[in-house]
Amino acid sequence: MEKILLLKSDGIGESGELGRKLMLNFLGTLLTMESIPKEMYLLNRAVLLATIDIEGIEVLKRLEEKGVKIYSCQTCLGYFKVLEKLQVGSVGNMQDTASALLGSNYSVIAI
Repeated sequence: MEKILLLKSDGIGESGELGRKLMLNFLGTLLTMESIPKEMYLLNRAVLLATIDIEGIEVLKRLEEKGVKIYSCQTCLGYFKVLEKLQVGSVGNMQDTASALLGSNYSVIAI
């Protein structure tokens, strides 16, 4: 079964620098796996990975090159004032996110 990844922050766990390193490590590890998510939805601070985090942008671009569709929440991009800084993927909205999470035949993994 194909997977959809929901990223809710730019870090795993208690965020901070360790949480950010864990997230980047997780995303980098996906590049080495045969099974990668079909789509990724970035919410809250996760949108920073696709806008101002150089390492995040790099790994997300590589995932996108492998066919992963990446969507960053428009409301979140606006809140953090980084809408015009989006470097990878495309702008999504809550309608798209809800439809993908609730209406898909995919397994959803939230991090």
